[in-house]
Amino acid sequence: MKTKFIICLGALLGVAAVAVRKQFELPKVRVNVHVADEAGHPVSGALVRFVFGKSRDANAIVRVEGNTSSSGAFTGEGHTGGSFGASVEKAGYYWSGLAIPPLEEIVHGRSQTVEGKAIMRPVGRPIPLFAKRVTIEIPVAGQPCGYDLEKGDWVAPHGLGVFSDFVFTLDRRYATRDDFDVRLNVRFSRISDGIQEVRLPEEWRLSHFRWPREAPEQGYEPVLVSRLARSQQGGTKASATEDQAYFFRVRTVERDGQVVSAHYGKISGGLILGPSNSATCLVRLTYYLNPAAMDRNLEWDTKRNLLSGLKDEEMPRQP
Repeated sequence: MKTKFIICLGALLGVAAVAVRKQFELPKVRVNVHVADEAGHPVSGALVRFVFGKSRDANAIVRVEGNTSSSGAFTGEGHTGGSFGASVEKAGYYWSGLAIPPLEEIVHGRSQTVEGKAIMRPVGRPIPLFAKRVTIEIPVAGQPCGYDLEKGDWVAPHGLGVFSDFVFTLDRRYATRDDFDVRLNVRFSRISDGIQEVRLPEEWRLSHFRWPREAPEQGYEPVLVSRLARSQQGGTKASATEDQAYFFRVRTVERDGQVVSAHYGKISGGLILGPSNSATCLVRLTYYLNPAAMDRNLEWDTKRNLLSGLKDEEMPRQP
């Protein structure tokens, strides 16, 4: 009798353990992925990596990976508390993140199946460029200050630069950290130089390479203005954002109304301003410049930067 009681108790405890486990089991996410190239053709043999987070503990994760089929499809699943990450890569292509809808059902503790897609952009003709992440203080307010993109420095008397590719002029009113108005004008040395904003395609936003491969021939404006203001009445107003993008043209030479020589480049992000207690302000930008005249290709080979001796924080991360 005692033996039977122990067996029955053990069975009951086992059932209870299963019930508890079911109660606290995280919901499952099943992700159906489709991977295509820029033209919409399926990419086979791409390595898809999933990371399912079980909790906020960085060690409590499950990794799932596999390769896409001939139709560009792959399916993976895992239990998660709502944290999920994914990447797709293949030789000859830039790696990409994965676009999926929000895991709304997971929030309510229910499993769900979602459809994800990735656009993989083929590697084209990456070339060496002058590339730099810059955080610098404008040398003086109210006066034009030239910046040499090939030297990565201000021109004399503020630095070792030789040619004024960008000409910064700062207009500044600063009372306190909560009451200021800063306006930075960017002009150029030559009449046909200029800059234009570009809208990066939404379908490329998760790609490691988010840009058009070439700068346009026309459409450049002679000035760019970045402004940051703050007041107790109006709050903070900023014209520059991290998701902005620009093409520019410098060192332009014209003959008979035609451009016969010019250097093309790009700026990733806006001109982010940071007013300080000093008499000027900080500006942050990431730029790329093609050294070859009349070559509009701006697909950067990240292993070949023509600016040497950069600190780690000065090295751009994306091509």
